[in-house]
Amino acid sequence: MTQRAVLLEALASTPTDVARLVRGLNETAAAWRAAVGWSCRDVVTHLAAVEPLHLARWQRIVAEEEPSLAATEVNQTLVDTTLSLSELTERFWQSRRLSLIWLREIQPADWQRPTNHETKGRTTLRFLVQDLVAHDIEHTAQLVTILGEWRQQRRQDAGEPGEG
Repeated sequence: MTQRAVLLEALASTPTDVARLVRGLNETAAAWRAAVGWSCRDVVTHLAAVEPLHLARWQRIVAEEEPSLAATEVNQTLVDTTLSLSELTERFWQSRRLSLIWLREIQPADWQRPTNHETKGRTTLRFLVQDLVAHDIEHTAQLVTILGEWRQQRRQDAGEPGEG
């Protein structure tokens, strides 16, 4: 399996992992904030907000000669806050699907196209895709942490003994 195939498989698995983690959470549980300061809703909103930004950057790298990219400023207000958690999860999946379609259609040589990133320096499209995989892993792990803290809080609220 090529490195590109591994990266594409990893990117394709994240929306399913996220959906599985947040499945069944009601809106109150989804909005519960953990010690890390984020809620499950925050994480999914963030993923839905940044996905189109990544695709736009990748498209610039292929269309332009070594473009300069500023550090990503995520404006989570770009995502409709009236959306339910399941709708946000679907929005993330739809955006990721567009990214995957585009990545599968570009030429193999395009993966090595260079760019100058404000914080990462001179890099390539492949490295930025790899960086998104790491970002996915970080936020999926964050969901696991938040859900663990939420479950622990529910046990404490119910008067059940906590885990030691």
